Amino acid sequence: MMRIFLITLMAVGYSKFTLAFKSPERVLLATQEWFPFQYQENGEIKGSNIEKMKCVMGVMDQPYQLTMTKWDRAQLEVEAGSQDGFFLASHNSKRDRYAEYSTPLDEQDWSWFFLSNSGVAEMEDTFFKSQIEVAAMFGSNKWLWLHKKGYRVIKKPRTANALIKLMLNEEVGAILGNEKVINEAINDMGLSHREISIRRLKSKPLGVYFSRAFTKKYPHFLNKFNDAVAQCR
Repeated sequence: MMRIFLITLMAVGYSKFTLAFKSPERVLLATQEWFPFQYQENGEIKGSNIEKMKCVMGVMDQPYQLTMTKWDRAQLEVEAGSQDGFFLASHNSKRDRYAEYSTPLDEQDWSWFFLSNSGVAEMEDTFFKSQIEVAAMFGSNKWLWLHKKGYRVIKKPRTANALIKLMLNEEVGAILGNEKVINEAINDMGLSHREISIRRLKSKPLGVYFSRAFTKKYPHFLNKFNDAVAQCR
């Protein structure tokens, strides 16, 4: 049974001035375990992205609640309307159909990881795409991008450790992931970086997706959020 951690974080103090426009009583946000950006430790959600969200919501004097769950579920709950937004995410057209993207709060490097002795050469050539199975975190923008670009993607790993194990067990020829997240997981697993090669693909901004139902109900919220982001950089 999947366990969901609910942590309520209240922005400290309300402004003595009444907000000019209607604001939500509490914003419901979903995220994933994504060390070191956001993670659960001793019943508390921590990480660099959590601190950024605290800053933004504090600037807005906006109460909010965080739910930590699987990444694909976080997106489905926003699409279904049970959560108001999910973070931090890269932009894609599929998400745009049901949610609006904020000003980016951070950036991530998309990188290929593969065993150094695997003989992998070019990930972009036709042979590699047609013959070599690859993997990314299920439901992530990277996973969708691999499908769109014609790579062989069958496995559906939901954690960085599971993704790395697919590579170590040679079930896939390469994995595509957030460079910092995968490197942290490699360290936690006690693996040698000499055994694993890295090839950076590209950098992508990371922001928050808010459901279109939410931004329709609170039409001034996203602009206020984006203004607050600028104050928290």
